[in-house]
Amino acid sequence: MMRLFREPLFHFVLIGVLLFIYKQYQQTVKTYEIVSLDKDARQQLSDDFIKQSGRAPSQAELGLLAEQELDSRILFTEALRRNFHRDDSVVIQRLLRDANFLGFTGSDQDKIRAALVLGIHESDEVIRSRMIQRMESVGRSHANRSPTDAELMALYRADLARWQTPDRFNFTQIFFSADRDEDPAQRAKAALRAIQLKASAEGLGDPSLHGSLFVEVSTRDIAKVFGESFGEAVAAKFTLLNEWQGPISSVYGQHLVRVTRATSGQRRKFEEVRTKLALDWQEQSEREALAAFIANLRERYLVLNGEETK
Repeated sequence: MMRLFREPLFHFVLIGVLLFIYKQYQQTVKTYEIVSLDKDARQQLSDDFIKQSGRAPSQAELGLLAEQELDSRILFTEALRRNFHRDDSVVIQRLLRDANFLGFTGSDQDKIRAALVLGIHESDEVIRSRMIQRMESVGRSHANRSPTDAELMALYRADLARWQTPDRFNFTQIFFSADRDEDPAQRAKAALRAIQLKASAEGLGDPSLHGSLFVEVSTRDIAKVFGESFGEAVAAKFTLLNEWQGPISSVYGQHLVRVTRATSGQRRKFEEVRTKLALDWQEQSEREALAAFIANLRERYLVLNGEETK
């Protein structure tokens, strides 16, 4: 063994290993530079927000947008530093497209090489989005373990209301349109009195685009058709089965309603939603891993003042 330590080849290999380890260490602690958002960039963020929401962002919202944009810049810069753009098929095809558009000549490799030299990839939004996407995938990949049953049960119990199925109803309606000259509420009341006096409900009311019979619908389903207050009113009548009630107002007019069946919602069991819980846990774990990954990158990037670098 001592003879091995004296061999020049051993020393050469040992030095190489140490240099490799040192270089890897340098890469993990090295600080890189990135430019912060200047006034123009912040104004662009504000303009984009106005286009999407129809209003100006608050200072807190603008601050959050600026922070997200700075994170995107860090991710993009880090992706380029790792040379992700040189082996990504989407980027390569995009560079070739850009090169052809600009009239570059030569082989495809020549065009791609020229595009990289000119830094076209640094200003192409498609390439930027692709590189950010790849870096986010790297960050999420750090969430590489499966949840335990205890973790899934804790997630299940943390929001029991989520697993409650809605009450469902079968009901029949008689519709009185607001588009007719007569008052729909008065017409509905008159029809209800007639029904209470044992008159037939057949033929009463106006035609409805939605029909007269509804089966196994929740208050949310009802609200999508007639409005939220109508759904709540139907739910309030479920104890009065097979009795005509109303008038109930909707966005279309007035209605008489007879609930013929009501089924109370039930809480879904843990075993029934275990797969969904596992997916939710994984998504949350990936979000946390990505946030930690970005936070770690932030520590390695020195943010320069965007205004001073102009």
